[in-house]
Amino acid sequence: MWTVVAQLTVAAFLGAAIGLERELNAQTAGLRTHMLVCLGAALFTLAGVGVGGSDPTRIAAQVVTGIGFLGGGAILRDGITVRGLTTAASLWVTAAIGLAVGLKWWFAPVAATVAALLVLWLIKRIEQEVVPSRRSLEIRLSLEPDAPLDMVERDAVAVLRKARVLQVSYDATGQSLVLAGQPDGDSLTVVGEHLRSLPGVRGVEIRR
Repeated sequence: MWTVVAQLTVAAFLGAAIGLERELNAQTAGLRTHMLVCLGAALFTLAGVGVGGSDPTRIAAQVVTGIGFLGGGAILRDGITVRGLTTAASLWVTAAIGLAVGLKWWFAPVAATVAALLVLWLIKRIEQEVVPSRRSLEIRLSLEPDAPLDMVERDAVAVLRKARVLQVSYDATGQSLVLAGQPDGDSLTVVGEHLRSLPGVRGVEIRR
């Protein structure tokens, strides 16, 4: 009995370690979600091991399938980007950690938790410093009613790299042009100023 309590406690602690990092980054699946996922995975594994004639690998396969649905709920479409993929992956890793704890593989889940935290925290910092320009921006230009759309589009594409037009809309206030692209080595402030100075542009909104 005490071994089971220890396994569930370790599972909750390891899940909390990953969930806290997600919570501090204001993700939808945070501390409690990761703790419950790790606890549930460990408990399912314990049930599969403890019941006579059952196959723990089949239990593990069902846990992986269930986590796939849970992770899918953490993925959100936000403009031209998709958010939540990292959180969905962290849930998947957390479930694997819970399974390993349920099988009493003590070293593997602890090592995996440390590795996951390094990926979520350290690698994120490196990624931000080394490859910040790989992420595309969504840029909405509010145009004057009589602005020449083709000229504005040509000038805006010249400011950005790998730019493409996503949408052109018209309303009572004028025209709007939505593009996706990457800044050509400039900061977002400089890119916004360049776009705002284009003839016919009266407003710029930049979203990551």
